[in-house]
Amino acid sequence: MTVLAHGVGQSQDLPLPLDLVLQAGAATVVVSFLVVAVWWKRPRLHLAEGPERPVRESPLRWLVLAVTLYLVGNALLGPRGPENPAGHALFVWLWVGLVPVSVVFGPVWRQVNPLRTLFRLLRLPAAGLRPLSAARSDFPARPESPVRPESPAGAESPAQPQSPAQPKLPAQLEVPARSELPARSELPARSELPARSAGRWPAAIALLAFVWLELVAPHRGEPVVVGGWLLGYGLVQLACAAVRGEEWFARGDCFEVYSELAGRLSPLRHRNPLAGVAHTAPGPGLAAFLAVWWGSTIFDSASGSPAWAAFLQRAGNPILYGTAGLILLCASVLVSVRVLSGRLDVTASLIPIAVGYTLAHYLSLLLVEAPRGVLLMVQQWGVAEGVEWNMAPTPGVIAAAQITLILIGHVLGVVVAHDMALTAAPERPPLATLADELPVVLLMIGYTWAGLFLLFVR
Repeated sequence: MTVLAHGVGQSQDLPLPLDLVLQAGAATVVVSFLVVAVWWKRPRLHLAEGPERPVRESPLRWLVLAVTLYLVGNALLGPRGPENPAGHALFVWLWVGLVPVSVVFGPVWRQVNPLRTLFRLLRLPAAGLRPLSAARSDFPARPESPVRPESPAGAESPAQPQSPAQPKLPAQLEVPARSELPARSELPARSELPARSAGRWPAAIALLAFVWLELVAPHRGEPVVVGGWLLGYGLVQLACAAVRGEEWFARGDCFEVYSELAGRLSPLRHRNPLAGVAHTAPGPGLAAFLAVWWGSTIFDSASGSPAWAAFLQRAGNPILYGTAGLILLCASVLVSVRVLSGRLDVTASLIPIAVGYTLAHYLSLLLVEAPRGVLLMVQQWGVAEGVEWNMAPTPGVIAAAQITLILIGHVLGVVVAHDMALTAAPERPPLATLADELPVVLLMIGYTWAGLFLLFVR
């Protein structure tokens, strides 16, 4: 199976010369920063966000589980040629299609995640056993009994409590009464603590494994390779969930975290999508995940250039250099986010940028290959035989849409970063806050240039 093409836009398809497009991108970031600096004097997004709508299970999870099992089995045992839809299912439907669906409807993968559904099914025959965290909370509370002082061996315990004349310990050394201690059911289960402290790091590592498969691994388009990776990924995730509990998927399944972050922009999930982005829990794990997400997409653009192909032809060993280049680029994005952003942790403001660049980079792939994958699957069932999907998007229209998506993502990122800066230091002078934001703006200008240049220069 040939590797799926990721874009049709080229520099000659741009509505303007490339240098003017790059200047327009930088000007858009700067102008949007100046506008919000003048008109956005106080934080607003923290007031615009009400309680999140609960994420409910969808009855579609059974259909998604059935389709997933079919596709994995078909990838391992079905046709070995390009008529097998396994590559389309993983690289187009899931990796690309999950972004626009989540932006519209919210974190849909949590509702239909086949790994969650399978995890619950596998726990049904366990003779009514429940996870450790649930079992601990069901123990009956011990009956209260007065605390008595220790007595020497063989001596009778005093019938009366200690005399009130006994010297009282200082307040900071007093032992709290049993009634003041938290109930056993209120204490976090031991198995849940590592998952909480790990944040999104497990999902970042899982995402790095996936993008390595997509961009570097040999024979990555062959159905057996796709099916084997999906099977191995599912087994690892289920094993970790068996140890950490079902909420492991919210931190360890890269596709669920991927959908959750893109769903922060959903108007159906949040009254104000920008408020949903601004209220994303910060931390190194979030920065690592976004670095892999955005950095891998940039690497995809860079690895498609003639310069990279010529380098690999001279140096040889494409797996080694491809792996090194992918890790180095993702690490560079992570360092730039954590260091160049200065004293502000505005990592969440990169979510609109990552979403915009992903949609721009894979736009033609989604339009061309997603319907073709559906057609390949139904043709295996004897439906629509002989039908072909040969849609050819207009390059100029695709290029204009790609530029628009990238610039919208950066403008939204600037607005979120400015509001987060005002929220983090409400008493700080306005000019000092703007000075803190300047490294962030310069970083976003660099991201804009890199995204536009690598997207259209091959």
